[in-house]
Amino acid sequence: MIKFQFYLKEAASEEKLKHLEHAEDHVINSGFDGFAHAYHNLQDVHDHLSGKKSKTKITTKYDGSPSIVFGHHPETGKFFVASKSAFNKDPKINHTEEDIDKNHGHAPGLAEKLKIALRHLPKVAPKTGVYQGDVMHSGINSKTNTGGDVTQDHFQTGSKYHFQANPSGIKYSTNTNSTEGKKIATSKFGVAVHTAYSGDTIGGLKAEYGIDTSKFKAHPDVHVIDVTDDAKHANMTPDQHATFKKHLETATRTFKETPKTAYKALEGHQEHLKTYVNKTVREGTTPNVEGYTEHVKGIHAKGIAGVKTVKAVTTKTEKMQGDLAHIEKHKDNFNKIFDMHHHLQAAKNQLVKALSAKPKFESSMKGTPTKPEGYVAIRDNRPTKLVDRAEFSRMNFLR
Repeated sequence: MIKFQFYLKEAASEEKLKHLEHAEDHVINSGFDGFAHAYHNLQDVHDHLSGKKSKTKITTKYDGSPSIVFGHHPETGKFFVASKSAFNKDPKINHTEEDIDKNHGHAPGLAEKLKIALRHLPKVAPKTGVYQGDVMHSGINSKTNTGGDVTQDHFQTGSKYHFQANPSGIKYSTNTNSTEGKKIATSKFGVAVHTAYSGDTIGGLKAEYGIDTSKFKAHPDVHVIDVTDDAKHANMTPDQHATFKKHLETATRTFKETPKTAYKALEGHQEHLKTYVNKTVREGTTPNVEGYTEHVKGIHAKGIAGVKTVKAVTTKTEKMQGDLAHIEKHKDNFNKIFDMHHHLQAAKNQLVKALSAKPKFESSMKGTPTKPEGYVAIRDNRPTKLVDRAEFSRMNFLR
């Protein structure tokens, strides 16, 4: 393992990022510090899969809908459920079904799921605290649970339960006699809880990612899916270990050859770079400076075509020429970033394959088997997305 202990303090400057980012994109977002953060995430997950101690927690990303916030209000102690609008400047907090009708009556599907959550989550939620999770299902349809959406197939070798929170998303399946299947059998609501919040006010809540749900009570009506459990079933092969090590070492070698000042070339280009990378994932091509140059040229050309005055055209044309000249001047620096990005991504893919070896649920889209949506590595309470982007792109194509 290559030692980067002296980079840890500097890497903390990347905490300004408030949403999930792909591990390899950290080098685009924050250059020198971003590479260090990506390296540590990947190395820690590899250590975990090698049976070593690791500071990083690993959770599974589940394709649920909607994302809900629930628990006991930090100021009143009253139980509530909410959509992510709980964090709006004017939060929509629901203590009763009447509150849900008032706040979400315009979206009947969301309102119905919030009502089911309000009925069942108090049965399992700890007496204090606020949590966030994804709704996964509403149990098996029966006389006592007429809104159930879990289906069941019978085969000669047994039977399976199936549920799909997003109509165009991932379908999850499990044997009826499995641990999760037995929980589904009696449940009327399924939720994957991934985040806890602490604080004295709703506006002042701070997140803790990858929480331990052991504090949740057990109740037959509620299927609480432990998002941290799947990593226990990972299986990393010797070839995957070797490939991971090769790509991480190659990325590190390029990093060591790149002066810290080189990352200034990325300033103002981060969002364009990430958009371009996503485009290459969809197209199945490899990011490079020539392709990025054409991408930027196309963005500017679209902007120029959208204005009518000579002054506006001139201004936008000059901006395009300036950006293209900047890319050409710093071509070597952009190449180094693409090289680091490629090898970090390739190393990460080996981890995703290992984590996906024996998942808790089978996954499919339109009848085609898929890997799980992905995983999240949480280091120092900072979450990073671990997704096989080519697989994820294929999954989106199936939607």
